[in-house]
Amino acid sequence: MIDSPTDTGQLVLRVSQAHARLLRLLDPLDDRQKDAASALPGWTRGHVLAHLADNARAFERQARLALRGEAIEMYDGGQGGRDQSIEQGAARPLAHLREELRLSQQALEHTWSGLTGEDWRRAVRFRHATVLDTALARWREIEIHAVDLAVGRRPRDWSLDFALHALEFLSGRAPTGTRLVLRATDHEFARALGAGTTVEVFGGVRDLAAWMAGRDIDGHLHTAARDLPELGPWPPDPAD
Repeated sequence: MIDSPTDTGQLVLRVSQAHARLLRLLDPLDDRQKDAASALPGWTRGHVLAHLADNARAFERQARLALRGEAIEMYDGGQGGRDQSIEQGAARPLAHLREELRLSQQALEHTWSGLTGEDWRRAVRFRHATVLDTALARWREIEIHAVDLAVGRRPRDWSLDFALHALEFLSGRAPTGTRLVLRATDHEFARALGAGTTVEVFGGVRDLAAWMAGRDIDGHLHTAARDLPELGPWPPDPAD
């Protein structure tokens, strides 16, 4: 799994490939389709695209300012500023949104290309973490939201590395009072999360990752319990 500074070249390549793939997914769309509902409640595809462009700009700024020893919040105006920017961006024409996305992704990749091994370990405001952690976060954003666009990309299309990384990141969503045991049926993966009454969930590793991410799965998950347990919230940004 990609989780250390020695793998930054591979990680940047994965994110760059996902960036290019996202732009290709937009090619068949028109403005009417841009304004159609995404898989995220209350968001159109335009909202998703505006968010992804803003997110790339935010992570580029985190990395650029980290080189100067500065730590700054993710979005100007905090959560309110983030939400306002998404709402405004969602109303723009698809061609405008696509170009904003292309330029913001290009700028992020350009900034990353100049980083040294030491630079990847520099501190950022996001999650009180490092520049490397922002790259991993961007990987999650682009892969998961590409599915949310509902334009053909599905969890089954995720790489094994990404599914395993997502499962690791989302391990904190185990329900309180439950020892959640995840067992993959198509890969040598098993993980026990939390403490309490044991509930085992079986399924493909990508389906397990999609479920932990709160997304629809492509196959089937099985459990001896009556229903799948209700997961906890998405891991918060402790810098908020």
